[in-house]
Amino acid sequence: MQTFTSQSQLLRRARCSGPFRRESVARSVQCAARRPVLQRHALNAVARMNVKESKSGAEFPLAQRFWEGDNEYRCLGASMRAKQILMIKAQVYAVALYVEAELAAKELGIRDRGGFFETDGDFCSALTDGAFNKTLVFTMLRDLEGQQFSDAVNDKLGPRMQLTGDTASLETFKSFFEGQKLSKGTQVMCLWTKAGDLEVVLLDAAAAAADLQRIAPKNRLHSEGFCRA
Repeated sequence: MQTFTSQSQLLRRARCSGPFRRESVARSVQCAARRPVLQRHALNAVARMNVKESKSGAEFPLAQRFWEGDNEYRCLGASMRAKQILMIKAQVYAVALYVEAELAAKELGIRDRGGFFETDGDFCSALTDGAFNKTLVFTMLRDLEGQQFSDAVNDKLGPRMQLTGDTASLETFKSFFEGQKLSKGTQVMCLWTKAGDLEVVLLDAAAAAADLQRIAPKNRLHSEGFCRA
């Protein structure tokens, strides 16, 4: 087993807390042996953290693993969509964005050090262009018909897809929701892979805690343009 005798090496590699002392090789080995335990504790702590959407109170795990990619995903933030119904503003769904943490941190870090981020638009462009998987997780805040959800997507993306001439991909996406009941608590997960595929998974409230790494998506379309839209 490799041992580390400098303060920087010991704290960086073994991640042992407390002041550094120049001690025996046996002490260094003991500290290095604790590293997996400390890493597990840190990962378990992150796994218990949630990102809370401020208006609806909907919560999303800070760290998550999905069915694509070997890396852990991190939630960058959450928002909520509301719809005006007569005099009432009804909450429709909360949505969170996840990215592959390690790959995104590396790429976005390079751009940040290069002074690329001057506006929010620059950051959005970097997320869109980034060579890492991204996932949007929608949590329904009220009962919806699948067509209501797909119609809302159509209202937003329809004009863009007409400009690109790829309305067929939009129609394929809408077909995933035909005849579906999206009851309160249902989650819709849209994972955009680096290969340009969009994989869509619907989980009802009872299955929302399922092991997402074991899911085999049945709804898939290949369209870089639709994913970017």
